[in-house]
Amino acid sequence: MKKLNILLCTLFALAGMSCTNYLDIKPYGRTIPKTAEEFEALLNNHLNKIDEGSDNILVGNASQYITWDAECGDDFETCLTEQEGIALKIYLGDAAGSDRAAYMYRDLYAVIRDCNIVLGEMKEEGTDRSNKVKATAYALRAVSYYQLMRLFCEAPEKASMASQQGVPLVMTFDMEEKPLRRNLQETVTRIEDDLKASIDYHMTDDIYRFTEDVCKGYLARLYFWTEQWDKALPLAQELLKKHPLLGREEYKNMMGTAYDMVGNQILKAYRAVSVSGSTAITSSRRSLQARPVSTRLLSLFTDEEKTTDVRYAMWVNSSRQATKEFFCGMRSAEFKLMEAECYYHMNQKEKALQSVNELRANRISNYTSLTEDKLPAVSSKEIIKVDAEGKALTPLLAFILSERRKEMFLEGDRFFEMKRNGTPEFWTAYNGRKYTTESFMYTFPIPVNDILIVDGLKQNPGYDELQSN
Repeated sequence: MKKLNILLCTLFALAGMSCTNYLDIKPYGRTIPKTAEEFEALLNNHLNKIDEGSDNILVGNASQYITWDAECGDDFETCLTEQEGIALKIYLGDAAGSDRAAYMYRDLYAVIRDCNIVLGEMKEEGTDRSNKVKATAYALRAVSYYQLMRLFCEAPEKASMASQQGVPLVMTFDMEEKPLRRNLQETVTRIEDDLKASIDYHMTDDIYRFTEDVCKGYLARLYFWTEQWDKALPLAQELLKKHPLLGREEYKNMMGTAYDMVGNQILKAYRAVSVSGSTAITSSRRSLQARPVSTRLLSLFTDEEKTTDVRYAMWVNSSRQATKEFFCGMRSAEFKLMEAECYYHMNQKEKALQSVNELRANRISNYTSLTEDKLPAVSSKEIIKVDAEGKALTPLLAFILSERRKEMFLEGDRFFEMKRNGTPEFWTAYNGRKYTTESFMYTFPIPVNDILIVDGLKQNPGYDELQSN
């Protein structure tokens, strides 16, 4: 309870910072752009942040990925953190109650604001530039709502999304508008419609980053997150056909390349990294190495795989320090894993196993495909106990999830995997104290000031009780 009270104090400390100001949007003292080039400048600010590595809300950066994987997840041993890692958060409750969570809410709506200005005010139509600007605006707005949904909405229950809380949907820049939360189904539909609108422009100009392929990737992610397996599968396969898996040596080169987009990477941050951005990566890596990689994660590699799996030597050293090059973005392996899990939930188990075997064959030398009867048993040490549909893990799905955990290590995935698969409760020790990650913490609180200002705006479960104490 002491830790929960600390969380409450943090939330109220944020009461002076209103996020509703970022839902408005004719900015005071600013002139609405007129030409497509001027509207483009609104969006270039957000694209530049991705390229520089200072964006932590749309694609993410090294610092934010440390939060998802090393602070909120179970891929690292918090109890063994050395002095150099003292600034690292201890557990999910610290992140949920931090000012960064409220800033993310504010900053995502700021992106939505700029997209609404473009989509609502730009009169130029049909030109090459105006089409590209509109495609980018739809994409950025969709991705912003997608991130808001994952952070500030509970994990979806496919049959109940109409009764689950979504987020406020702001589609215009009415300065007086203070919208209430829509339901989760409406939120998902908004994201889907915006992604499809962007895809319809068939954007191929990589300078705008959110190309047609990137938007199809986010649409596949959306369907996957919301358990629409039959819709996620064909998109994942389309992207795999265009961006196939790489062999071991090509894969090593790709994953060892820090800034250039190579191989089957589809979207990547840090492509125009500055000196400060490079320094930030170095600082993040140094901080991260003070917290050892979890033995539960390393045990997913068999003794033989520790010498034959190309990932093991690239991900961690003999001191259990993470050595993987940060990758923030989107690449093909995610869609191969998505394919496997979609097949599994669609009751096509043989195809699911074939998919994960194909991934492993591109990571492990002299690989022999596993058959279902040779799969390892579900580990009793695994924190995730149920799948996205609330069913107990089977050896096959546990195998697929284990491969995802290895492949997507330190790519901002683990926290969201835990949220998607049952929001498991677990505890960690640090400095002689016990810190418990509770299920409600996976859904971050709506900033307190918004709750106070917007009459009828509902808080997420678990936080109302704190505010009333």
